[in-house]
Amino acid sequence: VPPDLETLATSDWMPYDWSINNVVMAESVHGALGMWQAGRVDEAWRIAKGSLLAAMFMGISPGNVGSMSYLDVYRRESQRDFADASGVLSRALIEGLFGVRPDGIAGELLIAPGFPSGWEHAALHHPDIDLIYLRKNREENYQIESRLPHSPVFRLEIPVRGNSARVSVDGVEVPSQFADSGDSATRLKIPPISCAYATVVKVVWSGPEPRSTGKAIAPQLPWEKPAESDAPAAVDHPEMIDLTPYFNDRVIRIFKNEYRSPRSPFVSLALPKQGLGGWAGGVNASAEIDDSGLRAVAGKNGGRLLLPSGMPFATPGPGEVMNVVFTSQWDNYPRESIIPLAGKARELHLLMAGSTNPMQSRIDNGEVIVTYSDGRTARLALENPTTWWPIEQDYFVDDYQFAYAGALPVRVDLKTGLVRQLDRKTFKGQGGKIPGGAATVLHLSLDPQRELQSLTVRALANDVVVGLMAATLAR
Repeated sequence: VPPDLETLATSDWMPYDWSINNVVMAESVHGALGMWQAGRVDEAWRIAKGSLLAAMFMGISPGNVGSMSYLDVYRRESQRDFADASGVLSRALIEGLFGVRPDGIAGELLIAPGFPSGWEHAALHHPDIDLIYLRKNREENYQIESRLPHSPVFRLEIPVRGNSARVSVDGVEVPSQFADSGDSATRLKIPPISCAYATVVKVVWSGPEPRSTGKAIAPQLPWEKPAESDAPAAVDHPEMIDLTPYFNDRVIRIFKNEYRSPRSPFVSLALPKQGLGGWAGGVNASAEIDDSGLRAVAGKNGGRLLLPSGMPFATPGPGEVMNVVFTSQWDNYPRESIIPLAGKARELHLLMAGSTNPMQSRIDNGEVIVTYSDGRTARLALENPTTWWPIEQDYFVDDYQFAYAGALPVRVDLKTGLVRQLDRKTFKGQGGKIPGGAATVLHLSLDPQRELQSLTVRALANDVVVGLMAATLAR
């Protein structure tokens, strides 16, 4: 799509799942309609035109109003024969671009055109209405003929192009008023006009024209703040915390449970009982988690996993002993686990593994809280996707729909024990399922002057399991 145009994705939720993360024509133009309704006409047209070009001119089926765009990174135009977009596109162009909004119950027709600010002419010819728009310098003309049987009058609302206006209907001057349209921009309202015949409405503007970029200014969102690098500083005195008394399961069992409560008592498209999948991803979806590689590495190193940085983690060797502290909003596990700490430290390093899904994206799935003896705390938010990654896969990351702020994490593949430092340049466009699953290395900066009291791991979001496999304090 040309740089001055755009199209929209269904969502930027991660990880990818079919029907949740696609670039769909119907949803893009529905987004454009929302922009038109909000008075952001230039932004609306950029989205609508970008979507039209992607579907009708730049795709593999010229002239088609298909379902998905070639810009869909996973599916491309695989559903180009679906008719999803036809009705929504028609509504967006009629109600949004030309602003024709009939209300048969009220017995009137609202015409509130959303022409881009640079347009000087446009025309709509429809079995129920004709609308011709012409603009020259400071004069605008709207020629309207409605044949709608249940709308004897129409009201015209147009964008403001000056601080005063003279309005005439078929040569007769009529009053008009400026009104707030709800989007902080004003529109000029013209009194109801009979639909009994073709009508010409002339508007002559004077005074300065309002300045507008026509583009929404996006607020800075929490997940757009750069994340701290997970590369730890030089290790002075690492102290591995013994989590053995707090382990409550083996990490390989995360998708072998049946997560049955709490659940809605009503019919819903809930997460399948194994904690993975969905209506689109499959009710029988599964992922085989295999920690044999991690256990083998630990067995050779006296119950330790040593990162390339020199940071050690205590974790059980071969066998079937438990090796994770799981927490969850599901009743299978406690919602939080509290582990005593003592002394002082400048950093806490964590090896964590658990689940997440697109419905829990861009929010905190859980949290790690370090409490000091004076009651103050330090917090690490486990947010999908910045700090909380799914055990069964790596996130797909790109510069568009799946943008990612901050440094990519260190991942430990459970089946092989391989430690991977993800690099943005080589990782871009990658991601996907990991045979055997992977844990994530995280760290939390601490106040080295305060005495430590406890470490709390807590699950916050529904439908996820948050697990702590190892923790080490950098003294």
